[in-house]
Amino acid sequence: MQINLFESIKIFIEIVESGSFTQAAENLQIHRPAVTKAVQQLEQHCGIRLMQRTTRRINLTPDGEEFYRRSKPLLAQTDELLESFGPDCALRGQLRVDMPIAFAVSLVVPNLPVFYREHPDIEIILSSSDRRQDMLRDGLDCVLRMGELDDGDYIARPMGNIKMTTCASPAYLAVHGTPKNLDELQQHQAVNWFNSSSRQIIPWTFETPSGAVEVNLPGKLVLDNSETYIAAGLAGLGMLQGMNLFLQPYLESGLLVEIMPDYPAPSRKLSLLYPHRHLSRKVRVFAEWLDNLL
Repeated sequence: MQINLFESIKIFIEIVESGSFTQAAENLQIHRPAVTKAVQQLEQHCGIRLMQRTTRRINLTPDGEEFYRRSKPLLAQTDELLESFGPDCALRGQLRVDMPIAFAVSLVVPNLPVFYREHPDIEIILSSSDRRQDMLRDGLDCVLRMGELDDGDYIARPMGNIKMTTCASPAYLAVHGTPKNLDELQQHQAVNWFNSSSRQIIPWTFETPSGAVEVNLPGKLVLDNSETYIAAGLAGLGMLQGMNLFLQPYLESGLLVEIMPDYPAPSRKLSLLYPHRHLSRKVRVFAEWLDNLL
């Protein structure tokens, strides 16, 4: 592969991931006309139209979508190869990561100074959302996800299990009482969680002597943001069932109280996903660092 063609592919990927020719030029520190010329050369070389360009936005053609999907892992492997044989072998460049808000706010961001001390030349582009992102469409190198995984074009690295806890605020329990079993639970209000992908309210799950049981609980508030979810529980708007990792500080301080310990919620799987079988060094060191935090 000629080096100018390699650079054209790199520029094309940066345009897709940054969303504009101007931003790609700024990120790569090259002139704007050079970005346009690189895409034109790439389209001429391949004999296809990669993107439709207007004054406001860029849309990939079907060929452009396929070219991006297949060239992204190849470029990552090439960058990894060049990094491995560089003069200092230090890791550098961008790492695009997406994870749930609670993990970003409470766990990852507070500990990033430690990561940067070991890898000062890595630039992390961190998106935090409780909505599931498309790795290829959004140009992500890895995604942290909790729960059962759907079939998809990705590789999953298990990161352990997350303990779940059912709890409520003392103010809520003072008014409504404390449920002792699943029958009493139906008389209470829940702060329910909304899955934005399936557009369904997530049922609560409990371990019983006869196995796991899913329960749909009444509630007047449905949310899809983890910070707002905890805030609603603290305000006494209903009971919560969430990750113990983030509820524990409130349980220790007495702002929340665990309920129904005889009917624990099953732990949920945590996985780090990446879009191709070749695990880049940047993703690998980030995964190992993250694994040590959990």
